Amino acid sequence: MDLITFGISGILTVVVSLISIILIILTIVFGIIRAIKKKFKKTFIILLIITILFVIIDFFAINNLIKNFNEIDINNDKSINIRQEDGKMILSNNPIEQLFMSDDKKIEVICNDIMNKIETEDYETIKNIFSIDMINNVQNLDEGINKLIEISNENITDFKSQSNGSETHWDNGKHRTTYRFSIDITTNSAKYSIGFEYDYENPFNNKTLGVNRIVILDENKDILILLDNENINKGY
Repeated sequence: MDLITFGISGILTVVVSLISIILIILTIVFGIIRAIKKKFKKTFIILLIITILFVIIDFFAINNLIKNFNEIDINNDKSINIRQEDGKMILSNNPIEQLFMSDDKKIEVICNDIMNKIETEDYETIKNIFSIDMINNVQNLDEGINKLIEISNENITDFKSQSNGSETHWDNGKHRTTYRFSIDITTNSAKYSIGFEYDYENPFNNKTLGVNRIVILDENKDILILLDNENINKGY
């Protein structure tokens, strides 16, 4: 679904919600009158039935709107420039779109961005997936980047991402969010599984935004490369 269609669906859902609210208020008013003065029995019953129907329609409309939002196809939009702003990774040029993204959707977008960078086979481009803190602290970063270039050189034919959980730290109304996910990669000559730890949001220390841990496994699940920012400065 594109944003225009989503916008129209959103407007219709708001209209249905407003009608539902009005009907609920009218039903309550006529219910009170019915209870006190014993009048408008038929009006109250009709209002009650219509209200129940609109509430049910509204419930499904909202659920459908959320589902449609999560299906908006932004993963292959090359114009999206994932970047850092105000202690958070910006995954969409539309702030409303990002606001309602599920965690799974965010991870999907991040994984696509990582794969796009790996497939360039360019050292500096791939380096941009890592946090500034990791770049400054991990000594074998070059080895990891060169391994990713080697994998891309084997001609990547397929990849699949998977969420492995998240962690959130709260302090004084601020929160740091870290995602853990993996990408299974198939090339012309081998299969690999790459695990990532990724800071999506960190108002305490924006230098940790990006990848802070990466482990590359072969098809036998043997570790080929491990890059871990063990001395990461969390900032809280």
